[in-house]
Amino acid sequence: MLVEVALPEISMDSLTYESSIDLKEGVRVIIEVGRTKRTGFILGESKKEIPLNVKIKPVEGIIDEVPVIDADVWDLALWSARVSMCGNASALKAALPVQVYTGSKVNPPPEIESASSKFIERNCFNPLDSERVNFFLTELESNQRILILFPKKDEAKAFYSILPENLKSEAALWISGSPKLWETWTMIQSRKARIVVAGSGGVFAPLMPQKIIVEDEANPSYVIPYSLNLSARSLAGHRAAFLKAEFITAGRIPSLKTYRRTKPREILRPERKNIILADIHRSRKEEINGIKGSIPLTYALTNRTHQDLAKGRNVIWILNRSGESSEVFCENCGESVRCPKCGRLMQARNDGEILKCRRCGMLLNLPPKCVECGCPFLAGKRPGIEALAKIAGKYFPEVHVFVEGMSTSGLHGLILSGHRGLELCGKINPSLVAWLDLDSELWQTNHNNRFNVFSMLLESYWRGRENDSERKLLIQARRSGMRLAEMISRGWGKFIPDELKMRYEFMLPPYGYIIEVECSSKILRGEILNLFMKAGIFVMDPGNESNTLFINTESLDDVRKILEPKIFLRNTKTNYINITVRSE
Repeated sequence: MLVEVALPEISMDSLTYESSIDLKEGVRVIIEVGRTKRTGFILGESKKEIPLNVKIKPVEGIIDEVPVIDADVWDLALWSARVSMCGNASALKAALPVQVYTGSKVNPPPEIESASSKFIERNCFNPLDSERVNFFLTELESNQRILILFPKKDEAKAFYSILPENLKSEAALWISGSPKLWETWTMIQSRKARIVVAGSGGVFAPLMPQKIIVEDEANPSYVIPYSLNLSARSLAGHRAAFLKAEFITAGRIPSLKTYRRTKPREILRPERKNIILADIHRSRKEEINGIKGSIPLTYALTNRTHQDLAKGRNVIWILNRSGESSEVFCENCGESVRCPKCGRLMQARNDGEILKCRRCGMLLNLPPKCVECGCPFLAGKRPGIEALAKIAGKYFPEVHVFVEGMSTSGLHGLILSGHRGLELCGKINPSLVAWLDLDSELWQTNHNNRFNVFSMLLESYWRGRENDSERKLLIQARRSGMRLAEMISRGWGKFIPDELKMRYEFMLPPYGYIIEVECSSKILRGEILNLFMKAGIFVMDPGNESNTLFINTESLDDVRKILEPKIFLRNTKTNYINITVRSE
């Protein structure tokens, strides 16, 4: 018989081989590729029509008599391959430790009882972190196999560290990319752990969970990058449904998909008296020499900051522009300096002496002249946190001003940060969090941007805050940002239904899909654009400044037919596509 084999090690999908015996789906085999022996996974019997004059190589050997991957992990990998259009081999590579797909010895997992006979979905949406943690600890006390996911590995580590000893003795901490991941995987797969605490990559942990908990489920950090580009929250939901397990979503705010499905109730909203709205038009425009643009500082911001610092409290200012300036441009021709590696804009750092790519992180010395016109007059544009630190130092000379974090000395002060300031809220419980330019957060071209910004505002209000503490949230904005800021005190119970109504009108997620297709070159981008146009599929084309195309569709099938033949391009360094499917 002919069988289809996936090779995760080299991301080769669905190669055809001959077998003299019936092989079960999911079994690992040894096959010859070129002149090398590789480990592959049986996908099933081949349906391809092979010409008679084509010689088919035989399967060289069988590593396992039965599959060593649990049925739910196997199903999850193949399902994610279909949704993300990355191919079965790439999905298996993302789901498994390297030792599994390169042929290391793995014992078959012991048989255990399955989950309940019915899929159950529950929620725990409480803005107070301590109350959600207590809820999780209570759930873990049940004598069930439980997978609990956090959006970031540091948050998973922090939760694991506070587990009482009776639970920690039954738990495993799953850290993707860790040298100990193989040891952790084999321990869980052999059923020696009842609880797995993990970051997003742990959604593939071989636990056969009876309960899956997803904390902070609306967090965009759940997207698993590289080949999949899917949210671990969606993967967890599919896995729970396959296992007929209990699925618990939790956080300060539900995702749009969860709200649409279960209509959770909001139990606590921010108090209006703690929300300070400051009109950016009534501010001092602070400028830095050599940088075009200014940083607005309203009287409400400086006065409130002075008051809190004088009381020995911590204050966080959030401006999501790192470096001295967010880009460098030529004053003569107007062209911006771009990264020679990936073509993205370069940030200025260290008083403008060093440039750093905003995407790949490449560092360069400031060029002596413009590469386009030869003019020596290069300047910064849109001042960032390093420039803000110089301004803040003049306003508050009596306290420490920290950039992107707290000093280990334990002194209080003013902390200037980007979105990392949200993490600091949980560590130092500031009395004031100020967003210096909310409108710049809303300018990003992302269908989910309004929801993400609203979620971050709520997080900056609630994260690390206890029942008896009080925190002010100050928002500097223009008219567009002010409309969103005014909704904070009304809560997500009002914001989300309005957002869903707008999304439904345009069939945006969670009612449809947004598919981002990033191409390695403009030539490849034009080729794929023509394929969509011939198929009559509408494509949102940002223009020549971007190599990314956006497709808004209610069904993935037609898009998959066009993109799947291009999947192999992901395996080349110079000619590739990167597909991201957004469903919420």
